[in-house]
Amino acid sequence: MSLDIFEQVKACLQPNVLNVLQDLLPGGKVVGREYLCASLQGGVGKSCVTNLETGIGSDFATGDSWGDVIALGAKVWGIGQFEAVQALSKLYHLEAENKTASKYPQKTQEFTYLLPIPSNAPIFPTFHAIHGKASAFWGYKDAQGNALFYTVRFDKPDGKVVLPLCFGKNAQSSPQWVWKALPENRPLYGLEKFAYFTEDITVLIVEGEKTADAAQVLFPDYLVTTWSGGGNAVSKTDFTPLRDKKVIIWPDNDEAGFKAAVELAKLLEVLAQDIKIVLPPISLPEKWDLADQLPTDFIPQTCLGSVLNVVDFIQEMNKRFASHISVTSIEDSFLSESDALTLKEWPKFSLKAYPGILGDFVNLTISDSEADPAAVCVTTLVRFGAEVYGYAPNKGPYIYVGETIHPPRLFAVICGNSSKARKGTSKYPVTKLFSRDYCQSSDLINWKLPLSARESGGPLSTGEGLAFHVRDETDEERERWQRQHPNEPFREKGDKRLIIQDEEFASGLACTKREGNTLSMGIRCFWDSGDYAPLTKNNPVLVRGAHISIITHITMQELTVALENVQAVNGFGNRFLWICARRAKLVALPSRMPEAKLAPIQRELWKLIATAQKRGVMSMTKKARELWACIYPELSKEHPGLSGGIINRAEAQTLRLSLIYALLDGQEFIDETHLQSALAMWQYAQDSALYIFGERAADPLEEKILTALKAGPLTATELSAVFQRNIPREKLQPLLQQLESQQRISITRQKGLGRPKVIIALYEITTENELNENNEINEISL
Repeated sequence: MSLDIFEQVKACLQPNVLNVLQDLLPGGKVVGREYLCASLQGGVGKSCVTNLETGIGSDFATGDSWGDVIALGAKVWGIGQFEAVQALSKLYHLEAENKTASKYPQKTQEFTYLLPIPSNAPIFPTFHAIHGKASAFWGYKDAQGNALFYTVRFDKPDGKVVLPLCFGKNAQSSPQWVWKALPENRPLYGLEKFAYFTEDITVLIVEGEKTADAAQVLFPDYLVTTWSGGGNAVSKTDFTPLRDKKVIIWPDNDEAGFKAAVELAKLLEVLAQDIKIVLPPISLPEKWDLADQLPTDFIPQTCLGSVLNVVDFIQEMNKRFASHISVTSIEDSFLSESDALTLKEWPKFSLKAYPGILGDFVNLTISDSEADPAAVCVTTLVRFGAEVYGYAPNKGPYIYVGETIHPPRLFAVICGNSSKARKGTSKYPVTKLFSRDYCQSSDLINWKLPLSARESGGPLSTGEGLAFHVRDETDEERERWQRQHPNEPFREKGDKRLIIQDEEFASGLACTKREGNTLSMGIRCFWDSGDYAPLTKNNPVLVRGAHISIITHITMQELTVALENVQAVNGFGNRFLWICARRAKLVALPSRMPEAKLAPIQRELWKLIATAQKRGVMSMTKKARELWACIYPELSKEHPGLSGGIINRAEAQTLRLSLIYALLDGQEFIDETHLQSALAMWQYAQDSALYIFGERAADPLEEKILTALKAGPLTATELSAVFQRNIPREKLQPLLQQLESQQRISITRQKGLGRPKVIIALYEITTENELNENNEINEISL
C-alpha cells in the first residue's frame, strides 16, 4: 500500500522546505537548523520558530503550534489540513495520489468572526502564499466607521484575484487574520458614508471597490457603493440600508456584469423606492467600468440622464448579447397587473432646491401650514428675480450665453392636484416676506433700495394688456398719476418691473383660443427679451427692456379641459416652470409665521436684493463651468411630445435659476453649489411636466398616429383608413416625415410585383438603422 497523501506531500516538500517556509512566512531568516520570523504573517522577528528538518514549530507570542509544514500551511491560510494538502500540491505542482484521502475526513473547526475588528489586532497581511504581494486593499466598515473586513487585490500575469480577509479564531487557536469571507448578510461598501448624505440621496451601485471609489469622484452628488465577492455573490449582501431609496445600477460592460445588474435589481425590488439601470454605450470596450480610463469624448455623467427601467434594460441586454440571456422569470417579477395602466409617481422635491436663507424661509412657512414646499420655493424664486432686475432700463444682474442676455426672470405655473391644493398657502407667506414690515427706514435708505416691483393679481388676458402695465409712460401720465395719488411714493420713470400673481391660469388659456389673441406672443416676448413691438396699424403699445415675472395657478382638472386644444399651451409652455403642488399635511388651524423668526429673514432678504441690484454681468466659476459642460448634453437633449415641448428650454431655465441662487447666496459668481441647486429645482419642474402632460402628443393628430401604431405596423393605406381618409395628404405626409426625423417612427418600402408598399411602424433601434443613420430620408407617397 502506498503512502497516504499527507506523507507523500511532506516527502515531496522536504527537500525544499526552506523555500516553502519563505513562501508561507515571508521575511524570516535561518538561524542554525531553525527558521525564525515574527508571527504567522511572517516578518522580521524570532517569536515564530520552525524546525527545518521536521517542520515542527510554534509561535511563542500566541501559543499556536504545528507538527509539520502541512499543519503550518493550514494555520497560515485559515483552512483545514486536507485543504492545505491540496493547496500545497497545486502550488508546488505535486502529483500526490489521492486514493486514501477519503479515509482522513477533516474535522471542521467552527470559525468565530471578531466583528468589529479589535483595535489591538495586528496589521493585516499584504502577502499571500499563492498569489504573492497584494496590489491594493479596501476596508469594509459599519455605519459607525469600525472595520469589519477587507478585500485584497493581487495582480497576476493572467489577470487579477480579489480575496476577502477577516479576523477571528477557531476553537483551538488565538485570533488571527484568515483569507476567508464573511457569511451571508455582508455589509455594503462605504456604510460609514451614509450618514453624511441626505435621506433623498440617489444611490449609485457599481461592481467592485476600485470602481466605487472612482465613481464617487465622478459623481459627488450620488452615494456610491458596491458589494463584496463579485457578480456571483450579489445575494450574500445585506441591502437593507437602501430601503426606500432611489437606486441606479451601473454594470460592468460585459455579459456577466449585465447579469449581475439584473440579479441585483431583483433583490432590490422589495426594498428600493425606484430602480434604474445604466445601459453602457455599445462603443465602450468590453469589460469597461468607471475605474478604467475614460474614452475620448465620453462623458459618463450623461449616462445617468438616460437610465432604463429594469424591463427595458433586460430587453436591451437580450439584443446586445448573441446568447440571448433567458431572464423571463426576472422580467416577470417586475411586471404586474398595474403595469397595464400608466401609473405615474408624484415628483420628489429635493432639499438641494432650497439652500441657505431660502431653506430657512421654506421650512418656516411649512412648519405649521398646509403649504407645499415646492410651491413656496418657486414662488420665492420668481418674486426674488422680479425685484433684482429692471428697476432701471436693463439694470441689474444677468448672464451671457453667446450674445444672448439671460436676466433672473422666471415664469411658473403651480399646478394643484385639486382645489384642495390651496393656492394662497404658497402666495401669502411669500407676499408677507417681500413686504418691508420689519425693515428699518434707515436700512432701506442705506441700502439704496428703490420701491418694490409693481404687483398685479391678473388675470392674464392679452399681450397688449401685459405691455400696457410696463409701457414707457409719458410725462403727462406720470403727472396725472401723482396728482391722483399725492400720498404715495413716486416710482422712477425707467422702472419696468412687474410681478404678476395670477390665480386663474385657466382663464388665460381660454383667451389664447380666441382668434387674434396675442397673449401667447406676449408671454414669449416678455420672457425672451422684455421687448414687445407688434406690427399693428392702430395705436401699437411699444415696450423696451421690460422685466415681467409671472406666478400663476391652475388645477389638474382645469388643465385637462384646457388641453383638449393642446395648442393653447404648446406655443409658450416652455417659458414656464411647471410645478406640481398638493397639501403637504393637514393643519386644521394654521398659525401665522412667528415675527421673531420671520423678521431677520426679511431684513436679510432685502439686504441681498439691494446687493444683487447693483451687480451687472455675472459668470460661472471654473467648477461650475466643468459641471455645466457635463450636464449640458443631457439638458439640451430634444424630448418628444407635448411634455417635450414644455421642457425643451431646460438649458436657459437652469441658467436663470442658477443666477438667482447665486444672488440669494450674496455671491458675484455662479458656483458649483448654485448650479446644483438650480438642477434640483429644474429636475422637479421637469418631473412635474412629465407627470402633468405624460405621453400626450404636441399635435392631436400626432398622438392619434402614435396610438394607432402601438397595435403594430401599418401600411400607408391602412393608416389613412384609421382617419376615415379625412386627413388630406398635404397634412399627413409632412407630419409623418417629422416623426421619422425625430426617430419616433420608421418608414420602409416593401418591394413586390407592383408598386412598393410603404410600411410605417414605431421606431426601434436595430443594427441596420444604426448603420443607415446618415442616409437621406426619402419622401413617402400616400
